[in-house]
Amino acid sequence: MLSLLRMSLYQALCRWSASTEAMGGSVPAAQAIPLKRFGKTTPLVYTCAIAHRLALQSQHAAAIAAQLVDLLLQASPDDVAVPPGVSVQATGAGLIHFEVGDRAIAAWLDQLLVNALPQRTLPSAPLAVSERQTMLHSAAIFEAQYAHARCSSLLRLAHHEGLIRLERLEESPFYWRFSSPIPFPWLTSAAQLSLHHSADRYLLVQLFEALDRVDDPSQKRTIATLARSAQAVSQAFQTFHRVHPLWDQTEQKPVLTAQLGLLMATQRVLFLLLADGLHLCPAIEL
Repeated sequence: MLSLLRMSLYQALCRWSASTEAMGGSVPAAQAIPLKRFGKTTPLVYTCAIAHRLALQSQHAAAIAAQLVDLLLQASPDDVAVPPGVSVQATGAGLIHFEVGDRAIAAWLDQLLVNALPQRTLPSAPLAVSERQTMLHSAAIFEAQYAHARCSSLLRLAHHEGLIRLERLEESPFYWRFSSPIPFPWLTSAAQLSLHHSADRYLLVQLFEALDRVDDPSQKRTIATLARSAQAVSQAFQTFHRVHPLWDQTEQKPVLTAQLGLLMATQRVLFLLLADGLHLCPAIEL
């Protein structure tokens, strides 16, 4: 989500610069645009203070922020548009706020499950042999491996129980796909996210946080930070799993199915962090 919002801002900034000639046609690179997530819970809100960098004596930051928001909302077909379900507003303090609504979260989850995450090597500082051995036996790695294996076993069980249908189970969990249900019941009839419990929302936030850290070039990426991200996701999963001992017959079917979808999303992110980030083989059995 962070990289998509940053690219939308970059294109709006290019059009603003061309129309005002305030920057002589020069704009900061997309990765240099300051964009941070605000708070640790939902709703997910990202804030940007780029207008303060652009403010001149003749124009206040609040006015520039408002102009940029207008451009974001009037994106051309060739631009990277702000995703549907994300509201954008300028504040009187000259900040731009992006609030990621339930519809945008549902679309983000769909992308994660349908398209998965591209396998890639996440650059990080190399470790000495002794440091790597210490990392392998750390609590963070144990928790992440346990969570990945637990997600995998629960998804297999749900498949065998007929709650969901998975394809390519004979392959690595990275390649697992849902064949049923399609579309996924993320939203209620009132267009609100089915995952309404605080534990669900906290796990969602940790998944956003982990992928934002991976995609944010402004943040230093090391083995230690990747391990901490994996641990944060795994601990949020443990809380989620304690609250929802799956197969709870009191849950409505769409809610249970959405919880299983969140399990798959968690497995995807943990696989990325373990395999591509930490160069470990993710455990699939306990």
